[in-house]
Amino acid sequence: MAMMSPRFLPASRVKAGSLRLGRLAVLSSEGAEIGKLMGFVVDAETHRLCSLVIESSERHFEVPMTPLQFDPNGRALRLVNGGSPQGRPFTISSLPHVTVEDLWVPIFHSAA
Repeated sequence: MAMMSPRFLPASRVKAGSLRLGRLAVLSSEGAEIGKLMGFVVDAETHRLCSLVIESSERHFEVPMTPLQFDPNGRALRLVNGGSPQGRPFTISSLPHVTVEDLWVPIFHSAA
């Protein structure tokens, strides 16, 4: 069985109730803005979020998932753990985007 590559899920395609997550501010635990949320890297095998993709100074970088706190009034995600996140450069076109087919697989996948 071939391994599936990770997928990119644009934040603009994710909703929490009536709120779209696209372009939320991402803040350090101290409240300093790190950048804007562009999306998530999703493990195509487990369907879990692996990392955040953040835009800062017109560059994109990937930060491993960490506990987050959502501030709906400030339209921001705050990193719970202290310190500045260690990210690596990321190119959005480097991964296939999440498709409708990707979303149907876990629904009909046999656990046997």
